Amino acid sequence: MTAYDAFTHARALLDGLGEQRPPDTGVRLYEPASDDEESAGHADREALLAGVWSALARPGALATNFRLVESGRQIDRSRWLRSRVGDGEVLHTALVPTYLHSAVERGATLVVSHLEALDERVMLLCEALEYLLHARAWINCYVTAGDNSAFDVHSDDHDALVLQLLGSKRWQVDSRVGARSRDLADDSLDRVLVPGMCLSVPRDTAHRVSGTGGLTVHLTVGYEPFADVLEETRAAHALAGRPAPDPGREWLAARLAMRPDRRAGASLPSALTGEVRPTTRIRWAGRFPPHITTDQDHLTVTTMGRRIRLDHRLGPAVRLLARGGALTFGELTVRSDLPAADLRALVAFGARNDFLICEG
Repeated sequence: MTAYDAFTHARALLDGLGEQRPPDTGVRLYEPASDDEESAGHADREALLAGVWSALARPGALATNFRLVESGRQIDRSRWLRSRVGDGEVLHTALVPTYLHSAVERGATLVVSHLEALDERVMLLCEALEYLLHARAWINCYVTAGDNSAFDVHSDDHDALVLQLLGSKRWQVDSRVGARSRDLADDSLDRVLVPGMCLSVPRDTAHRVSGTGGLTVHLTVGYEPFADVLEETRAAHALAGRPAPDPGREWLAARLAMRPDRRAGASLPSALTGEVRPTTRIRWAGRFPPHITTDQDHLTVTTMGRRIRLDHRLGPAVRLLARGGALTFGELTVRSDLPAADLRALVAFGARNDFLICEG
């Protein structure tokens, strides 16, 4: 269990970038406007940093998520990573500190891909952003201590949010959204990011990133709005020889709820015993937000391609969970204002039918 409130943190970052949700806002930069704002985000950054250090200490079987890049080239893993297969065919891996430290110090960048698969706090932030952005998302981490760039000018085929956690890093981002030029425009954004700042970089927009000489850590949230629902719709219409409509966000969100993608996590012991404790942490199981409709007596919830009918009186609890954050059973009882017995029955039913994840 963790005290880190990933949903509140994610919402604060997006609100800081403007009224419109990225990537519609183009290249945007958020920096805390006051000491109070900076202080409020400090604990969140410390929680995420703890996740970074934990992942480095125990890469485990996901060691292939780690890369060490210097001057645009990957350094052979055998130099800085040790792996062996032990008893029970279990893969054991560990970083080689002496080589890794010297490489990072001279300017190499350690890249940890899909950090959300290695740490719970980062996973919860990724899940919250997927719901708030209606997107498929993943989080990569970059650690360096040099003053150069490991990647030079490049662009990515996905939208990105950059969260500076430690130290500072210089970002130069082309003002021409979607431009893949190797030469940045004269009026391009050129800022040094410090902890607490968040940068939105739309897909296919050229940028250069370089250190400032000290140890620096940032997270990049890559995301694809509405996953590939829009592309699939256009492809289907093209095959049928018909012009593709321009669907609105509500239609896309409803289609996204039909995707079978599921979040990581198992509902033990709740799914087997029906037991729900005050500290049991509850999350919606679908990777993407459910679509909810109501009539006089029922809620119809579409999630992971299934339709589930529930008593309309459960609406407050269902909508709280459908926001995408994690709540303990105690928190859900207080905030939904429903009888504990009704709520416990809902949670146990959700765990058994795998539309809720109940942990602990």
